Amino acid sequence: MPRSHFPALALLALWPAAAAAQPPAPTHKIEATDRQSVTATVTYEVRTTAFAATRWTAFLPEPPELPSQVRVKTTADPGGKVVAEKSPLARKVRMIDLAVAAPAPGGNLTLRLDVRATLRSRRLVPLAAGEKPPAVAALAAKEKAFYLAPSGQIDFAAKPFGEWLDAKQLRKGKDETPVAFAGRVLEVMRASFEYKYDATENKRASAACGRAATDCGGMTFVFVGALRANDIPARVLVGRLAEPRKPGSRPADLEYDRPHVRAELYVAGVGWVPVDPAYAVAGRNRPAAAFVGDDPGDLLVLHVDLDLRLPYPDRERTAEVLQLGTNVWAAGRGAFDGTAGPSGWELTATPVGPK
Repeated sequence: MPRSHFPALALLALWPAAAAAQPPAPTHKIEATDRQSVTATVTYEVRTTAFAATRWTAFLPEPPELPSQVRVKTTADPGGKVVAEKSPLARKVRMIDLAVAAPAPGGNLTLRLDVRATLRSRRLVPLAAGEKPPAVAALAAKEKAFYLAPSGQIDFAAKPFGEWLDAKQLRKGKDETPVAFAGRVLEVMRASFEYKYDATENKRASAACGRAATDCGGMTFVFVGALRANDIPARVLVGRLAEPRKPGSRPADLEYDRPHVRAELYVAGVGWVPVDPAYAVAGRNRPAAAFVGDDPGDLLVLHVDLDLRLPYPDRERTAEVLQLGTNVWAAGRGAFDGTAGPSGWELTATPVGPK
């Protein structure tokens, strides 16, 4: 018997479409101030012994313009070209593809990246009475999906992480704002963790959440995982602190290449709100919630978030980060025996904002 569409049409006429839920009007804004102008130089080297390279392909970060850094200028030697990696974010990276004119065993690859940028401090401040909030672009659908999804390091769907969230009562309340929830996560992290740098540590959120101590990577992945698990878009800023290498430091030391990561959560009508979980854990003289919306402007961001999908000549490969080393592919004669040579990190900073 043919199905009639009349009842459905009648229901549509009787029940008007429900209005789409609107986010609450913003009560805060991000206040940004130029803090310092920095010039950074990073050098990389790959050395071989018996392998004779006929072609090198390497990827370097291409630091982006962000709310936290502006007037970014990047050059490299060799220059290479700027391309989009293959994730939905299509982040810019610098691809260097070199043919070797005279292949011979023991050839080296030397790369240099120079970055100039103005770093900005940012604060989350209340809107004044009657003040109209600044216009803030909404997240694109593909960005929102990316910043809500689990990843290799931010594995919030893993059972140990879910159990940790439940044990710490880190499920967002119905009327709890994203900013208030972020502050509550920091309170729990401050009570749970001490800071300890270990370059070899497994920093996955599901592993770091069960430790008594971890570093900025582990803390940031736990924080971002907690927000994403509660349907709050959040991301990782991967970079280096705007400080030169400490004399006498060694490659395994934090002060050698100054690696650092921090987080941002997206709040409708406000934009990206900065949070540094490691600073919040260390800065116990201030309330943890004070670190939500507090960026001192001391991080040179190399790229946003993790898992860059890099288009190598033979196939696509995923790099978790492009922070300390370069990702290299080589074609040539013999077994590849390349090792990372010494890296360089130089930085000068000039204050540009009010003291």
